[in-house]
Amino acid sequence: MIRIHSRIRWTFLFLTFLATPVLSAIRDTDYGKIETLRDSWGIPHIFAESDEGAFYGLGYATAEDRCFQMILSLRIVQGRLSELVGDIPMKNQKRTSVELDKKMRIIGFYRAARRTASNLDPESKRLLTAYCEGVNDFVEKHPEKLLYLFEKVGCKPEPWTPADCIAVWWNIGRFFSGEGLHDTLAYHNREEGSAQSRMMEEFLRDAPEKLPPDDAAAVIQAEDIDEEWLKRVNEFVAEHEKKPDNGSSEEGPKFSHAWVVGGKKTTTGAAVLCSDPQTPVRNPSLFYEFHFAGKTFNARGIGVAGSPVILIGWNENVAWGMTALGADQADQFFLKVNPERKNQYSFDGEWREMDVWKETIQVKGADPVTIELKETHLGPVVSSIAHAVRRGEEVALKRVPNCMRTKETVQGALKMMRAKDAYQFDQALAEWYFPSANVLFGDSKGNIGYRTLGAIPIRSSHALDGGQVTHDGSASAYDWQGFVPHDLLPHVINPKKGYLFSGNHRPIVSSYTIPIGNSTGSMGDTVRSYRLRQRLESKERFSPEDALDIHYDTTNAAKRDLLKIAYHLRDTLKVDLSDETTQALEYLESWYSKGAKSDLRIPGTELTNAVPTMFRMMTTRLALRYGGGLSGLCYFLKAANRRLEDDSEASFSDEEIEYIDSTLSGAWSAIRNRLGRDPSLWNEKAREQVKRRVLGYFETLDGFPSLDPARDITCPDLYCVDGGTILSQAAESYTQWVPLHDVDSARSLLPIGQSERPDDPNRLVNYETWAKGILHPAPITREGVKRMIGEDKEYYFPSSRFHQGFP
Repeated sequence: MIRIHSRIRWTFLFLTFLATPVLSAIRDTDYGKIETLRDSWGIPHIFAESDEGAFYGLGYATAEDRCFQMILSLRIVQGRLSELVGDIPMKNQKRTSVELDKKMRIIGFYRAARRTASNLDPESKRLLTAYCEGVNDFVEKHPEKLLYLFEKVGCKPEPWTPADCIAVWWNIGRFFSGEGLHDTLAYHNREEGSAQSRMMEEFLRDAPEKLPPDDAAAVIQAEDIDEEWLKRVNEFVAEHEKKPDNGSSEEGPKFSHAWVVGGKKTTTGAAVLCSDPQTPVRNPSLFYEFHFAGKTFNARGIGVAGSPVILIGWNENVAWGMTALGADQADQFFLKVNPERKNQYSFDGEWREMDVWKETIQVKGADPVTIELKETHLGPVVSSIAHAVRRGEEVALKRVPNCMRTKETVQGALKMMRAKDAYQFDQALAEWYFPSANVLFGDSKGNIGYRTLGAIPIRSSHALDGGQVTHDGSASAYDWQGFVPHDLLPHVINPKKGYLFSGNHRPIVSSYTIPIGNSTGSMGDTVRSYRLRQRLESKERFSPEDALDIHYDTTNAAKRDLLKIAYHLRDTLKVDLSDETTQALEYLESWYSKGAKSDLRIPGTELTNAVPTMFRMMTTRLALRYGGGLSGLCYFLKAANRRLEDDSEASFSDEEIEYIDSTLSGAWSAIRNRLGRDPSLWNEKAREQVKRRVLGYFETLDGFPSLDPARDITCPDLYCVDGGTILSQAAESYTQWVPLHDVDSARSLLPIGQSERPDDPNRLVNYETWAKGILHPAPITREGVKRMIGEDKEYYFPSSRFHQGFP
């Protein structure tokens, strides 16, 4: 494991700034001239005469930086990980790589990707093919630059294909969508009742009345909804006999936060957008940052190594950011199997044959494993991997994107990159299918917009519990009836407030009744959206720098408000609190008076980092009224704040007091057990623990361990590791700030760096800047790029406070 000491850190930075940009012109190709420039942060800037040339150049550069990461991701989604690593367990789990390979082959992502690739429109095929040619040409011409792990695991890169581009995109997308493998468990619990459900019924017997969803938290407010559009939504719901979607109190996947301020509220008249797609920082980086320009587009941002799709980014006119929606895009169906021929199933009164075949999983260092696979027109048979499937039951899994045979998100991504304004960009989003997401966008004219996007199934009116349990799969009447029309998904252009933000919270007020099935923030605010609203409501007009300053916010609004109530209980109401809570309040007085910031440079933060912010129905009955999860907690805190604003001596119920007391006393006990009994040492110990956090080399999102512990690295001295803050450095997987009045003044940061290769300075080029909160220049025009890397040396070292990072 590599511990990055100060001298080594600055050596990496010094070497980076001295590095000579690589300039290569490829003139003798079918794609015309292709120019590749690399800046001091290792980001490739591809300028080509044709769109195909830009895709070729991007493929070439990506393979140079991340070829092994591409192959590893592909092997996982193909169900071939065991070929590389053998049969190894996940970290802290009993499941193994062979089991994951079986799962991937049964679900069939790669089978579906190959089918989809063959059915794409001619332009998409042509551009993906050019990208693949770039990848394959680099591998063929520079075998000496391939990562040493290829030899270590005994892997030789196979030619990259358009299907591979699609598959690696789906591989990361699956972490931000439900698997659809728990529906049968939910079905049996519903039909028979489980011990847990009976216990819950008893628990809920005298529960307080639950409040309606927190509409005040929604991204789209009632004032921004067109009545004619809402009428069409309601007609759609009536036509399909849908029940209103009241959301879920469960917490789904997070893809953090983004905000955009429109021209009516900016000092420049153009929109300014910030996006922080927070997932834990990886080694190498989870995302890949790139910039490419062809004949019809000029765009930069982040995507997944191996795919040309830009997830979050901007062009010369429009910028966009995304957060996870977590919509339900998968369902299980019970199959009526012929008792005399097990590979036949009944559908619409006729027996149909399943496709049945065997595949062999090669396992490094062990015997191969052969499995039987089955597929129906509804999707693969997943009985062996779905939860709680009983003897004699067969279930098929229908899910996006596997079931979409001629459509793929790459088609929409191309149109997004070419959009000239917010309206064109919004139209392009109609072809974004997977994963589901919240997207915010703004343009140089000052327009801003928001939309939920993704292919949302229209479930049968016969579907139980809104599609949360396994359906009858014996007839067309029970199958999906298509997808929710793009125009009927929640969206808004130029809202009255003049700004938009998403922190994985409620997309739209409850008058919108089309079931989306989103588990991410469906009931109201998250802690981050709660704080974003406070920051955006605090100013009438924003300079671009004001919008960026929000990125550095370290206040966890929920923890601050919990302390506010606790001090009110102690000082105003004179409540007799537990000894642990009393000690915690005394210890945190200085921290609270300094602004209640989750900043480890301020003693007390280490204690507040241990304060839980998740409402649980089994730990506090308040969650029965306000809802569970982060949304429920924020709902309660907002109500408590209004009470205190109306009455400085407001009273609190015994139940509320007990929740506050137990939460703080629990945090005090937890931190004392972890850091010792002497509070004067806590802060130093907590900061040392952060610096001992290990980023495993090529640890996978599925939970498999480092492929080479000698290449693991420790975290730098991060100040903010609280996941409920906007900054939240431990999950700062990428940041972009785009003032659209001057796109060449944009800034970005991709921790820890661009390259996967240990001998490349670009592997850790952003290690220290990540710790210090520095964003680097991110121009997009050819002139801006060349000025940055060739002429204006001062451009590397901006002097204003917001460029230097933390205030």
